[in-house]
Amino acid sequence: MRIKRLYTEPHTIDPIEFHEGVNIIVGERDETSVKNNGVGKSMCIEFLNFALLKKKSESRVSKIPPQSFKPDTFICVDFELHGIDYTIKRSVVDAEHPRVISDGKAIDFSKLDDATRFLTERMFPTTHLVGVGFREMLGPLIRDERSEFKSIVACYDTKVRVPDNYAPHLMLLGIDLMIYRKIREILKELDAIGVEEKRIRENVQLIREKGIDDARSDLNELNEEVERIRRGIDALENAPAYDVIKDELIEIEDQTDELRFRKAALLKRLAGLNPIATEATIDADEIRSFYNQLRDGLGDRISRDLNEVLAFKAKIELFQKHLLTEKSQVIEEELRVLSRQLADLDRRQAKLIKILDQDGDLRNLKKTYAAFQTKSDELGQLKGLLDRYDRLAVDKQEKRLEKETERLKLQGSITGASERLKSFEQTILWIHQFIQGNRKASFEVRTTSAKNVVDIIMRIDDDGSHSVEREKVFIYDIALLLNDFSKARHPGLLVHDNIFDVDDDTLKRSLEFVFTKSVFDDDQQYILTLNTDRLGRLNDEPWHDDLEGNIVASFTKSHRFLKTNYQEII
Repeated sequence: MRIKRLYTEPHTIDPIEFHEGVNIIVGERDETSVKNNGVGKSMCIEFLNFALLKKKSESRVSKIPPQSFKPDTFICVDFELHGIDYTIKRSVVDAEHPRVISDGKAIDFSKLDDATRFLTERMFPTTHLVGVGFREMLGPLIRDERSEFKSIVACYDTKVRVPDNYAPHLMLLGIDLMIYRKIREILKELDAIGVEEKRIRENVQLIREKGIDDARSDLNELNEEVERIRRGIDALENAPAYDVIKDELIEIEDQTDELRFRKAALLKRLAGLNPIATEATIDADEIRSFYNQLRDGLGDRISRDLNEVLAFKAKIELFQKHLLTEKSQVIEEELRVLSRQLADLDRRQAKLIKILDQDGDLRNLKKTYAAFQTKSDELGQLKGLLDRYDRLAVDKQEKRLEKETERLKLQGSITGASERLKSFEQTILWIHQFIQGNRKASFEVRTTSAKNVVDIIMRIDDDGSHSVEREKVFIYDIALLLNDFSKARHPGLLVHDNIFDVDDDTLKRSLEFVFTKSVFDDDQQYILTLNTDRLGRLNDEPWHDDLEGNIVASFTKSHRFLKTNYQEII
């Protein structure tokens, strides 16, 4: 795969022409500023990545303010894949519907996944490489600056929680990818089993207020209760007189429930039939004496009026009491009737039950059936949960055994690839010898019981620091591109955005290796971004002219990639 051109439609950025081999995008100082960061080098790589179908939600392109870059502008990339020319055109506003042009034919995809699948089939036309997607492969080949180059496997923005994916690395190293995929699926199934087990434990705790182990003893007790009620019902239903009196018993119970409800309502009404007022206790003589002291004769008149009011009030209260008494008598009579009816029903029920239940266990036919149904439901629910929990335990054990079996197969594939892995390690040692001056490095692939399934372990001299970890990623990526075994599976494209944030000597030796020792094939391409202030001490190097000759784009504060200054949308 070789990138040929990056541009926009309509014209917004200056088109960038790429060629085979090394392509350098630099940030330079100019008369307006001594700084060369923030000029657009990383955004240039982000445009390239977006055009190559990176998800919009993960792309910084979507964070450019619309006034700085119109969302309907097409970001376009021309590239060659297995000798066939392709063009992808994609806009921010319609990111899910890219257009792919090949052999003069344009295809407008209705979904991003369809376009990715289309290019996957074009990138890996041979059956032995099926299993790695187009974007999945480009992840570790186009390393974003925001990945911070902390790991040879973790190649995405550190703020985006993307699980480590070893698939493209295993494919490039010639290790059976299908086994790795199968183990990952088994791990997902184990996770699902764990989630369901937790849900069952929570449900059992809710039903029985006990842990799942203690609930097992409850199951036996509950089963005995259900069986005891069942035996009573079976004995009842087998009684000769059962069919004759069953309907009558149920009818009596229905009538009893209805009468008891009516009686409770009447008692509540009766309790509320109290007088709304009590007789006033006012001493007219005291009021007369008080107001006569204020004014002669005033107390007599007020006392006379008050006596008239009290007399009228007494008549009203007497009438009210008469009404309440009459209502109370009516309700009390109805209650007496209800009580007689209930007593009669109780006697009828007792006679019928006596016929069926000689031991005296059966007291209420409806309640017996209801209790049986409730206990049966509870038993069925608890038994179902415990049975499912036990089934999950068996499934989990089987999945773990299957995982270990597949893990042994994967280890066998790694062992079978030992010659290729040894060759790859020798390539790493060769690069390490040139850059670090020694062969204190190692490379190993091994299986692990952890969720990542495999570990790719690479050590270099004094690794662990920020600078050395970046150099480790550089050595690993370049080795994949140059090693005789891995390059046969490699798409041939490698992009590093600002990877050389390292000490000056390591920068010098790394670039010297790229321009003097790396022999890229005609269909291979290495694109990297650099700041020219790091290159000042390299002017006298014999390979410096090669470096200058491979610069394909240069940006400054006054000549930015997007030709405007902006703040990304948060």
